[in-house]
Amino acid sequence: MKKCVIYLFAAALSVVFAHAIEQRTFYSADKSKSFDATLTAFDAKKKKVTVISSSGKTKSFSLDVLSEECQKYVLSKKDALAIARYIRLDFDEVKGEKSGDAIPTHYNIEVYNRGKDSIEDVQLKYTLYYSQGNLNKGGTDKKTTTGSLSTGKIYDADAITLQTQSISIVRKSKPASGGG
Repeated sequence: MKKCVIYLFAAALSVVFAHAIEQRTFYSADKSKSFDATLTAFDAKKKKVTVISSSGKTKSFSLDVLSEECQKYVLSKKDALAIARYIRLDFDEVKGEKSGDAIPTHYNIEVYNRGKDSIEDVQLKYTLYYSQGNLNKGGTDKKTTTGSLSTGKIYDADAITLQTQSISIVRKSKPASGGG
């Protein structure tokens, strides 16, 4: 399998797996018919395409019933579809030793290959969204940290763990002042 990029977005502890395959219009080989759908699978051995129509129905058919342009689109997404089907991601928040008021925190991302073939160089691009308290002006400041990780080779039925950048989490409140 070839390279693929997976985009991860984290907001506190919730993580969303996003993929760059969108709904599009597919055309028949002679371009006399068309339908809107999202590509969900491609079996390269059987040359079989699976889509979910805009009405929510799953349809499977031979690749050769599509126009040349649509066939190129399907073939350009085959590695991404294989990754999406066979890769499982698990996330764990890891807190380090407290240093003053800050607790260095990162995420371990376990990448598990459930497929029967090895996968090489999966690129994980992530953004961590978090709020950091601001004791000087009160309230919180919205922050982001972005990064990229590469898996190298992951053998079939194997897993590796990668670590995101560390962010400092401060859990401290400003003492009450004034009276009333």
